[in-house]
This record gives sequence, structure tokens and C-alpha cells, in this order.
Amino acid sequence: MKYKNIREEELKNKVAFDWFQDFDTTKIIGNIDFTVSPALSEMFEDTAKSLLWAEAKTGNYDTVTMFVQLILTIGKARTFDKMPPPVWLGAFDFTKMAFVPYIDIQDIFYLNDFNWNVTPSNHNTKEFQLIKQRIEQTLQKKTYAFDYEKDEKQLRFFISKNIAKATQNIKVKIHKNNFFSIYLRWLEIVKPIIEVNWDELKKNNILDSDFFLADLFVDDRDTQNIEDDTSIRDNLFVIFDKQGYKIAKENLHQIFDATITIRHKNTYSAFWKQYKRPPIKEFQEYIIERRDLLVPQDIRERKGAFFTPRIWVDLSQKYISEVFGENWQEEYFVWDCAAGTGNLLAGLTNKFNVFASTIDQADVNVMHERIEHGANLLKSHVFQFDFLNDDLYGDKVPEELKKILKDPEKRKKLIIYINPPYAEAGNAKSKVGTGEHKGGTATNNKTYEKYKPIIKKASNELFAQFLARIYNEIPTSKIANFSTLKNLQSCNFKDFRNFYRAKLEKIFMVPADTFDNVTGHFPIGFFIWDSEKEEKFEYAQADVYDKESHFLKKKNIYSYIPRITKYPKKSGVKKSLKSPPVKGLNIIYP
Repeated sequence: MKYKNIREEELKNKVAFDWFQDFDTTKIIGNIDFTVSPALSEMFEDTAKSLLWAEAKTGNYDTVTMFVQLILTIGKARTFDKMPPPVWLGAFDFTKMAFVPYIDIQDIFYLNDFNWNVTPSNHNTKEFQLIKQRIEQTLQKKTYAFDYEKDEKQLRFFISKNIAKATQNIKVKIHKNNFFSIYLRWLEIVKPIIEVNWDELKKNNILDSDFFLADLFVDDRDTQNIEDDTSIRDNLFVIFDKQGYKIAKENLHQIFDATITIRHKNTYSAFWKQYKRPPIKEFQEYIIERRDLLVPQDIRERKGAFFTPRIWVDLSQKYISEVFGENWQEEYFVWDCAAGTGNLLAGLTNKFNVFASTIDQADVNVMHERIEHGANLLKSHVFQFDFLNDDLYGDKVPEELKKILKDPEKRKKLIIYINPPYAEAGNAKSKVGTGEHKGGTATNNKTYEKYKPIIKKASNELFAQFLARIYNEIPTSKIANFSTLKNLQSCNFKDFRNFYRAKLEKIFMVPADTFDNVTGHFPIGFFIWDSEKEEKFEYAQADVYDKESHFLKKKNIYSYIPRITKYPKKSGVKKSLKSPPVKGLNIIYP
């Protein structure tokens, strides 16, 4: 036994000195025990090329067990998403050292529904045993193992030929958990070398994320060159074409396609050679559907580019079925007029009765692309439409939908099913009369101008504008929407409630922080309204669910009722500005 009676840290130091003197073994990468990099590494964005990540153990340890612990350590931290992975994985103890090519086991990191949040050193978990079963056969075939004393020459030769001269570039596979972090690096490295005026593009609703998706969805043909890269998604708003980008003339309402060049192709190639494109097939639809994650926060708030979690999509459709009957998809038409990339419509089966519109042509293109790959929608029913500005009976609206909107009887069978944008014009101070308004957030549209005299302060909320227009201009329709509970309870919505008298048929509430980028312990409601029935809201009983969609309880919801509290004249207080809320007003999630 070459090493004995020493601690693990000393073992790592001795292994570094005895076997890897010509390398850099000083880097600490996450919780990985031992790393090897070239002594003089070419740096790329402060990330050095890794040659080896290894697990270290004292004593005489089972090789497979060491590799399993290393894999769980890497998988738990998603280390390969934060930097290029190594060429080799390794494991060593007092007697031996073993190596396996990273590329031969990397698929293990993309297991669906696997719990990586276990303690890697706990060898008794079911996750540990599952990984062991999965990789044991691969390790038997692909592992190079050496005894320090018996195989000293072979080990030194292996290190000099396979570790020192490792030129194989391991490309990181792109999947649902790392595409956003790749996007953040892309913003720093690739975006600045794209020859375009970003401010001008933004005015035309063209975002950097459209270029990122164009880069993502190419076939790199397993080469390091961009000359042979070709787009695999030609319906995207921006596509990669001839070592640059192309925007179809139809998307720009121009005579010619727009072509955009990349200034420094070497920088571009150096970035993308780290990643295998296109993304893993099973995650491609998810990435397309989650385009919203790549949209800047201010635009998301204004346009409603927020993803509705699938558990709440499913639950909302269950409630719609309870109100309108189990055959509702055959008997009713559905229009999501704030569709984004259309995820709220997932699970609907009758595509002939479903319409989807969104303010951005790029999102329309994404939905059309999803239709090409199996989304259950009709292209002719998916269209660009600015609901707060455009004419309901104008040329943008499909003829089939216009016929429904114009027919009083058919309108009774139309469900407006939406998760509308939530931005408001007033900041916290303006709610008590001392602050300024956010310029242009919710006030630069025709619906605001039309309904502000009617719904007053509520017009500062975009979702209230949607509800007001639907209620007034698509009368007798049904409305199924997600939003906060302000429309039921806020004093700023008093005039809105006097105007909006659709009957609330059903409501459930879920924690707001289950939605993207929403913090705070308050509820988001899903409301089902029947505008054919007139009833001013005063009280409802809501179903309350936890984050896992488990039913918790029933909750009474009351409309806001202002009170004036009188004080003795000598107290110096004339009256309170606002009384405590009625019992049941505040619903706080623990």
C-alpha cells in the first residue's frame, strides 16, 4: 500500500505531488475533492479547461462507490452547467487510481425526475443505489484502473498521454436546467459582437432572446466550425443563417429579409464550441415554451410574458370543467388573448375551438413552431394582436373568431381564458397620494384611456384593463382568469366593482411564489366569471391550495367595506383614513 495512515487532505497533497507535478491541482471547484487543469491554461471568460475531476478516499475503497459519490456531488451542484466539464473523471484511495471518460457517463446527469438533493456521502439512499446500478456496467467497460505500486509505469504513461494531452472537447449538453445560465453567459460574450442596434430592435419588439434561441436551435454537426451550422427551427422569429442571422420579411412587414452579421466569429465559435447544439430533444419544446424566462422583467410585467405553472393550468381546467360541464371543450370556444407562448392552452384537445393571440410576433412564431412539432393548435387560430389597443373586428382577428364576437348567442359559448399581465402604473407612494406614476407602464394604451373615467384608480392595473374591455365589449362571454385579489378587495377597485358585475361562479387561490419571479406570501386567484349574469361582488368562498396543489381549506372572501372611526374632539384626531379590513380580507400563506 503506497499511502497509509494519513488523512484525506494529506492524501490529495501527496497524489498531486507524486503524479501531477506538471499540472495545476490547486483549483477548488465546488465540493469536488480533487481537480487537475493544465499548468498554463488558455483562459476563456475566467474558466480554465478542466482535465480531471476526482473523488478521494482513505483506505482501500470500492472504485464504483467512489465514482457514484463523485457523480452525485457533481449532479447535486450542477457543476457542469457552471463551467465546461472535464475530459476525465477519476477516483483514488491509498492503493489505486481509476479514470473514466466524462463523455461516457454524462447522460446520467440528464435523468428525468431524479432527486439530486441527497447527501452524496450517504451510500444508503435509493438515489445512490440507482446511480450505482446505472453506471456499474459502463464503468466495467470504460474504466482505466491502476495500482500505484504494481502499475506505476503504466499509470505515469497514461497520465502523460491521456491526461496531459487531452484535446477532446467535451461539449455540455443543453437541457431545461441549464439553458438560462447559458443565456446569461451568452449575453456577456455573444450579444456584444452581434452587429445590430439593440435599442432600435427593442422598439420593434425584437429582443436579444430571439437571437439566443436562433443560436440554440442549430445543428452543429458535431464540429467546432460555424460554417456548417444550420437552423433546425425555421419558424422562429430570428434564425441562424449563413454564419449570421436572418429575420423574415413577413415578421418585419418589409419587402426584404433582414440579415445581421456577427463581428467576431472566432469569439462566437469559442463560446459555442463548449455546448452541444441543438438542445437535448426531449427538452426542446420546454425551452421554446419557456421563452418567457429570457424576456427582461420590465417587458414581462408590461406584456404578461409569464409562464403559468403546469399544476395551476391543470387545476384551472378542472375548475372550468366543473362550471361548464365535462364536455366544455366541445361546447365552448376558448380565446387566450394574452397567450405568450401558449402554455395556458396545454391540455386542451379541441384545437378547432381554440384561439390564441399575443402582442409579440416573436411569440406567435414560437407557437407556430410548436405547432410544427405537435402542439395541439391551428396556425390560423394563432395571431398577433394587441388586446389593449387593436380593433376586435379588425383585419388581425381571424374571421372565425370575429363571427363569434359578433354573434350574441355564440358569445355565450366563448370563454376568455387568460393569465394577463400584472404591471401597475402607481408605485407604493402613489397609493397614498404622495408619489409619482411609472411612466408608460400601464397607461399608454387605448383601453386605459377609454375606461379610466369609469373604473378610476383600477385602470392603473393592466389586468383590470383586460377585464374591463372583455366585460364591456365582449358581453355575455365567460371569463376565466388568473390575477391577484385586488379586484375583489382593494379600495382602489371600488369603482371597478360597481362597473364589473359579472357573476363570480368559482374561485381558487394558490401561493403567489409558485409563479416565476413573484415573491411574498399572498394569494393568486383563479376566477371563473359569467358576464351573462349580473351580480356585484360582495362575498365568495374560495378553495385554498398549497404549493403542491393539495387542498387546504375553504376561505371566505369579502369585498372591501370602508369604515370611518370617530374619535373624541380632544384627541386631536379627526378620523381615520382607513379602517382595519373586514374579517377574512387578508389571506396570508404561512
